[in-house]
Amino acid sequence: MQLEAIEVNATRESAAQEISPQSSLKGTALQQRGSSTLGATLQDELGVANASFGPNVGLPVIRGQQGPRTRVMINGVGSHDVSAMSPDHGTTVEALLAKEIRVLRGPATIRNGGGAIGGAVEVIDGRIPERIPTRSSLNTQVRHGSNHDEDTVVSELNTSFRQLALHADLHGRNSNDIEVPGAAIDQAAITRLFYAPSPSNTRGYTGNTSARSHGGSVGASLFGEQGYIGISLSRYASNYGIPLGPAHSHGGAVLDTPEAVRIDMQQERLDLKGEWFIENTWLESLSLRVGKSRYQHDELSNGQPQTRFNNDAVESRLELKHHLGSRLSGSVGLHDIRRDFSALGSEAFVPQSHIRTSGVYLVETLDLKPWQLEFGWRKEKSELEAAAQRIWFTPTLSRTIAASRSQYAPESFSLALKRSYQSGSLTLNRWIARRAPDIQEVAAFGPHLATRTYDIGNRNLETETLNGWDLQWQQTLGQASLKLNLYQYQARDYIYQQNVGTVYTGPYFRPQLPGTCTNPADCLSQMQYAQQDARFHGYEFELGRPWKITGLKQLHTSVFADMVQGKLDDGYHVPRLAPGRYGVAVQASVAEWQGELRLTHGRAQQRTGSIIQPTGTELEPGTASYNKLDIYLRRPFAQTHVKGEVFVNMRNIGNAEIRNSTSFLRYYTPEMGRNIEIGMRLEI
Repeated sequence: MQLEAIEVNATRESAAQEISPQSSLKGTALQQRGSSTLGATLQDELGVANASFGPNVGLPVIRGQQGPRTRVMINGVGSHDVSAMSPDHGTTVEALLAKEIRVLRGPATIRNGGGAIGGAVEVIDGRIPERIPTRSSLNTQVRHGSNHDEDTVVSELNTSFRQLALHADLHGRNSNDIEVPGAAIDQAAITRLFYAPSPSNTRGYTGNTSARSHGGSVGASLFGEQGYIGISLSRYASNYGIPLGPAHSHGGAVLDTPEAVRIDMQQERLDLKGEWFIENTWLESLSLRVGKSRYQHDELSNGQPQTRFNNDAVESRLELKHHLGSRLSGSVGLHDIRRDFSALGSEAFVPQSHIRTSGVYLVETLDLKPWQLEFGWRKEKSELEAAAQRIWFTPTLSRTIAASRSQYAPESFSLALKRSYQSGSLTLNRWIARRAPDIQEVAAFGPHLATRTYDIGNRNLETETLNGWDLQWQQTLGQASLKLNLYQYQARDYIYQQNVGTVYTGPYFRPQLPGTCTNPADCLSQMQYAQQDARFHGYEFELGRPWKITGLKQLHTSVFADMVQGKLDDGYHVPRLAPGRYGVAVQASVAEWQGELRLTHGRAQQRTGSIIQPTGTELEPGTASYNKLDIYLRRPFAQTHVKGEVFVNMRNIGNAEIRNSTSFLRYYTPEMGRNIEIGMRLEI
């Protein structure tokens, strides 16, 4: 009799990840929620929202923090696209290839730098093998979405030759314009912003939202008795449209149709990872992680290149894990990031720049069961060098902004105390996390048509500090389980974009007073980077319970809710915060089918940012409440040499009109309407 082999996988995690507030999306849950963007994949996680920019860009927002405060990482190294620089720039991540996506709530600054002051998302994709597979396998997944005829295919191969583990994967997506309920452009909101309605609109769909992407990777790891070293080469390419706004012309002539802006991006990556397990009384392992990325994208206007963005980056991390006796363990690390950025063309709103960030960090955990104490410290040095920039206001009138060099030396601390008991645990986290301003916050100056804004940086920005408290309670109540997170952040010198109301009008965008815009086709709102203190607070709550009902293999119900609020010291709310949400989820199995129903109510978001108008400061238009119903069905199957599943993912079944309050384009397009996605996954 031959027994079937059972594979057991373990992942080494740092002590910091064990105590800090975090969640992990993997397995069936990741299969169901996997979407074309990282933000859309994670938007149902408690405390996480999606900063969408149409259907093809979705960036994660963690407890109200996004952009340069929320770091996206791939296997421990930054994605090194330019998604943190501007909300219309997507990430170079294919979520369907991920094995696991970790969401680190609250500052993840100690290990990952100031760019993670608001949290981090780490995608684990297995492109550098960390073990030798017991057998060769080929996994393929195909999907079709009904809303915008999206076709997706991903495939990966894992095999080995003696002590060499090999990996290869391919992926591709193709979609048309999305269908939406009602009109794309909210004319009432546009009239409030520009004193005139948009001259163009669509109904039932949002134009210029088609997309296509493709890519792949090859990787290999060589294993020895005390460790391994691996390498991977990968490429990602995408061409996607920005939802149509008002008509605009770079050359001065008025267009009859709205301007079609598309982004054509490519990224090549070289990644190296190695780990040496040390046989020593106090040393555990030494790990090295290096990522080298070359990224570029062209912003196309009606098919013609207007601006090219380049971002070349090298990131390296050397970490030593250790333990002193059986109770004290931790890690010490060196972390370095070097970036060369340039934007060349008519909409180059950020000058050529060189950015270097170097840091040293220490994380120590003292285990005194049932108590656990963790301390973290990081010292960082950041240098920003911005080249001179010439700004044209008319064909003959220009202004040159001199080159500049800024230096920052932020220092961050964290402290966590956890008390475990038989039916649960209580954890208190305390942070003092700091970050240096990013290059666009310091040196931006120029039109950014994708966001319909004229962005102006501030070269006098100071280091931003986040003083945070987080209380986590996990409790078993009979058969029920409770999870509750309460948090409060005090932000000193919080950096944000203030809508100062002054309108820039084309084609060369000269400043005009508010109220002088008669045609939104020619006008951009001025967004000025500024600093003032801010306060954030919120919660995340989930209560679940399994049930036994005849005819059902399993039944589990849960109720959930989350909320974040943020206020600046001037009394106005931080702009583009997610609304409060609550809902119910039901999971059940009948015969061979497994399913989940999820109903989410998003509250109206009237706590909006402010606009400086001639008559005084006003609130930006808010977004309405919504009810969103999603249903997921799957049926696993297994044959002699093949196993897999068929699935149906039905999202927004009620075709609700959802205007995303975290999006710059909330007035130009709602989120996607009803979408029924069918697919199959095969493993050979």
